[in-house]
Amino acid sequence: MSNQPSFPTEYSLILKRIELINPIIYGRTRNNINGAVNYISPYLTHGVISLPHVRDIVLKKYSKKESYTFIFELAWREFFQRVYMEEGDNIYNDLKSNQIGVLRYGVPRAFIDINTGINAVDNAYKNLYETGYMHNHARMWSAMLATNVGHYEWWDVSRHMFYYLLDGDKASNTLSWQWVAGTFSSKQYVANQEMINKFAEQKQVDSYLDDDTSMLTTINPVELDVSSDFSLCTDFSLFKADQVLPIDLASYVLLYSIWTLDPTWIPIDTSATKILFIDTEELTDFPISQMRIDFIIALSKNIANIEIVLGTSAELLSWSENISKNHKIYRKDHPAIYAWPGIASEPEYLFPEIQKVPRGFMSYWKKCESYL
Repeated sequence: MSNQPSFPTEYSLILKRIELINPIIYGRTRNNINGAVNYISPYLTHGVISLPHVRDIVLKKYSKKESYTFIFELAWREFFQRVYMEEGDNIYNDLKSNQIGVLRYGVPRAFIDINTGINAVDNAYKNLYETGYMHNHARMWSAMLATNVGHYEWWDVSRHMFYYLLDGDKASNTLSWQWVAGTFSSKQYVANQEMINKFAEQKQVDSYLDDDTSMLTTINPVELDVSSDFSLCTDFSLFKADQVLPIDLASYVLLYSIWTLDPTWIPIDTSATKILFIDTEELTDFPISQMRIDFIIALSKNIANIEIVLGTSAELLSWSENISKNHKIYRKDHPAIYAWPGIASEPEYLFPEIQKVPRGFMSYWKKCESYL
């Protein structure tokens, strides 16, 4: 069982967590379930901090050589975001090739009951349900079990994981599942019991994964053969919205989303109405847990005088058209809200020099290295 993570929501404590990152130890141990991971991904997902900000804090103490693996992993997140920016909602379809071997839809009942027969995955799901966190390696094993061993279509089961994750990012989660399933990569990802034991510090034997990796896509374990419909939903009443559209406004409006909760963002040097707009259509298609809602609300409190508003993107656009003559709206750029109204700040990239993003990470990273 991995260590139980904690996720403070005060901005000063978030910065302190980043300042404590040791990229050398991280690089040596990050693949282990109990390795020196840093638990900053929920803050990146919700835009409280940016990738360049994290990199720059780390590089004040460590050299680029010492931070190489750490920056490499940050670049994975940027890669997924930039693919999302270019592809839009197309990332919700098989992106490179069709998923092969699909026999089932929905979510394996074993994931819900925490009874997959693979101890490391069961431990990871227990941890996920209790804390909202799952180690990246455990996410890969879970996706592998569902798609390549259990032969489930990746879509529903990926959103099931997204529902519980505090760092559930639409680009990273969706494209990681597609990478494992082979629809956004050159082949399916498979790990056998020996590989899992190595990184999960387990000694499990005689499981259905106790075989050569070349055989694992051909098995059909009974532990995974019962599916459940994906029927989770977002409880919007938990947001306790302060306002509904329209609301009284200053001449300037700062429009925040759940993906852009940066308390240091100051696009204009004057007073403004601050609105955290909760897109009810988005969170109906991609529901989130009560734990995630509580976390988002707590993060938003780092932004003074912010008001929470619920509505659809169509309602937001209609509202903005009615008030646009007398007011200016500003927002941060993010692919999930590209259609929102307002003047969008430029994206904050680690490697803004790269204009066209290849559809393979290593090709992308080769371009990135020239700017390191």
